[in-house]
Amino acid sequence: MLARTIKHEELKGGYTMGKKIIIDACEIFGEFEVMAMYEDGKELESKTVTTESEAIKVFDELFLKYAEPLQCALYNKLHSGKKYTLVYLNDFGFPVAEKITFHSVRSSTYAQHSDVMEMIFTPYRKRTQYRKLFYNCSMMIFEGWQDLKEEEIKETFEDNKNVKITKSKYGCFDSRYIDDLENCFKNPVVIFKNYKTGVNGKIYA
Repeated sequence: MLARTIKHEELKGGYTMGKKIIIDACEIFGEFEVMAMYEDGKELESKTVTTESEAIKVFDELFLKYAEPLQCALYNKLHSGKKYTLVYLNDFGFPVAEKITFHSVRSSTYAQHSDVMEMIFTPYRKRTQYRKLFYNCSMMIFEGWQDLKEEEIKETFEDNKNVKITKSKYGCFDSRYIDDLENCFKNPVVIFKNYKTGVNGKIYA
């Protein structure tokens, strides 16, 4: 009987500073073996159990032991086919509330970043599946499709039939975006805050 892979994940490696760690759960001759090892085959730890459910439990424990913070925050939190609202800051540092149908997520790397999650989802009113890498960021995920109202992130200076002038309440990458928007949505699934303090003492998301 050939080995049957039950679960498999790879952490770090690539261009990152960390050595690649492979976590694998498989069935061999009726027994279930779970192992964490380096790419060169050096074993970190392993355990043999008698049932597939036990193997999955041990696998999850090893993943959470060796994974990075964002990877741990998202691991096993989302369910394929379910609707979620994904909240994060875009490349310009301003908030996005994206309504999605979730398909899958897996650990990955990007350039020097080792704490990366690759998510596959279908955006609201789209038919095409999208792939997005999340890394070096703060993010929140809420159950169901929820809307971000403009007044929650912008101030209105003038509004008449000819013109409407608004201004963002915060500067780009301001951590208060995440803190305040946490209270604007219901039923949180993931709240991950990866804040950094700048040389000016300001806290960035």
